[in-house]
Amino acid sequence: MPERGFSYHADAALDMRMNREAKTTAADLVNNLSEKELSEIIYRYGEERWARRIASFIVTKRKKAPVTTTAQLVEIVKAAIPARARRTGPHPARRTFMALRMAVNDELAAVEEGLRAGIPLLKPGGRVVAISFHSLEDRIVKGVFREHAAPSQNVLRILTKKPLVPNNEEINVNPRSRSAKLRAAEKLLSCQE
Repeated sequence: MPERGFSYHADAALDMRMNREAKTTAADLVNNLSEKELSEIIYRYGEERWARRIASFIVTKRKKAPVTTTAQLVEIVKAAIPARARRTGPHPARRTFMALRMAVNDELAAVEEGLRAGIPLLKPGGRVVAISFHSLEDRIVKGVFREHAAPSQNVLRILTKKPLVPNNEEINVNPRSRSAKLRAAEKLLSCQE
């Protein structure tokens, strides 16, 4: 889906909407939010340590002309992150792109809504399994599972005390799995939901 602006490796319109009917695009966020709001999104969702600097560079650049493509955003992020910090690790724009995608699609709310809607539909003995690829998503899964496993609710039994993560062999076969965390829970047989 490079044409939808999800990739920092291909030039495309800065869109990032999973649902094409949604109104807000990544370009809308980049060009209309305040520097503080942009910085908060990049820091919160991307956990990017250079969030303030990246937001500042975006605001400076958009004063001259709107930022409308992924290539423009990549160049801004690269300019904002000091060279020494760009030399190692993943692509410098990875965290910023992830943050904008998560904000455009309200992904964290979708994770929580999906779990909360799905758990009541389980039959006793049924299992819910969630794979998250981001620490914020994993925190939501863990929190919802704990809430439903609490003595006051007594709906779920958590099957994974700690999340299951891929081993080195799995990561070698599928490098994208490196950040995956799997959690599972079972609906209690005695549950009267």
